[in-house]
Amino acid sequence: MCVSWNDAQAYVNWLRLKMGTSYRLLTEAEWEYAARAGASSPQDWDAGAQCRHANGADRTFRSIFPDRDWGVECSDGSAHAAPVGSYAPNGFGLHDMLGNVWEWTVDCWYADHTHATADGSARIACDCSQRAVRGGSWGNDPQFLRFAVRRGNESATRIDVYGFRVARTVD
Repeated sequence: MCVSWNDAQAYVNWLRLKMGTSYRLLTEAEWEYAARAGASSPQDWDAGAQCRHANGADRTFRSIFPDRDWGVECSDGSAHAAPVGSYAPNGFGLHDMLGNVWEWTVDCWYADHTHATADGSARIACDCSQRAVRGGSWGNDPQFLRFAVRRGNESATRIDVYGFRVARTVD
């Protein structure tokens, strides 16, 4: 967390050189496929179960930020980012796909699905000064902790709600 897209990209480049294998950021399409894990609903849990499955705004969050009036009526125990794996995994066994921190993807930011690829590869057909993030964060209301929610930001932006996930290409 607290890393820019540029920082995340530098890390995967370093990791690729150190390990001698192909590490990278996920594309938006890969991120959504991994997050959904076969689910057709907006989230992979039933209403009211957020605190078992995701770190989002809740009673714990509001205890630290009493001026914020959003969130669910349960307590997940984390008012900020939680250690990886603190919540139940999705159907693919992946943790923290929704909530905790927004995750940078390799894709350039488009407000819509303009130039979306059919094969799930990254959209990099523009100047890419902004990159796409997915997943929502510890300070987001449940409406942002959904598979389809996405946003963009400058690739040099470093804030406490941005992080990344690493993918490894296998032959």
